[in-house]
Amino acid sequence: MSRFFTLAVLALLTVAEIAAVLAIVDAFGPGGAVLILGMDVVVGMIVLRWAALSPVEVRGWRLAAGAFIALPGLVLDLVGLALLVPVVQRRLGATMRRNTEFALRRRGMSVVTVTDSDGNLRTAVVPGDVVTGEVIPDDAPGEGPGYVPERAPGNEARDARDQPPAPPIIRGELEG
Repeated sequence: MSRFFTLAVLALLTVAEIAAVLAIVDAFGPGGAVLILGMDVVVGMIVLRWAALSPVEVRGWRLAAGAFIALPGLVLDLVGLALLVPVVQRRLGATMRRNTEFALRRRGMSVVTVTDSDGNLRTAVVPGDVVTGEVIPDDAPGEGPGYVPERAPGNEARDARDQPPAPPIIRGELEG
């Protein structure tokens, strides 16, 4: 189904590009159309150069926009201009992240985002399912080398034999 959809979109794009070029030829003549499409490529190259000097956070979007603008065709120019709009970038970015995570989960992978000790977000792809939870600091009440869950505060009156075994406490550090 997705291959058919992709082919249909490419066919519609081709028809729209041909119609746009024919409209330019009708309006400005063949020489004017070649000049406009040539300027289109030059503007795309200028956007690509600007993108190469941009901050990392927006460089990818600007490179993609410049590539779309540099390709001859007016419909692709509109796509490239749309990629320069921050709202479009956020929406497309969220959609791409969601679809990528879904595809990875179907293949038995998990996407994990953690905050490192410097406060920076780190994202990694790891095999298997990851269960999100809470990190318990070493200085939490009742924690420490001698901590036994059955003897936790409030459990003193209970007999350890009457309780199910306590879940293990897993300790470790995330490596970034």
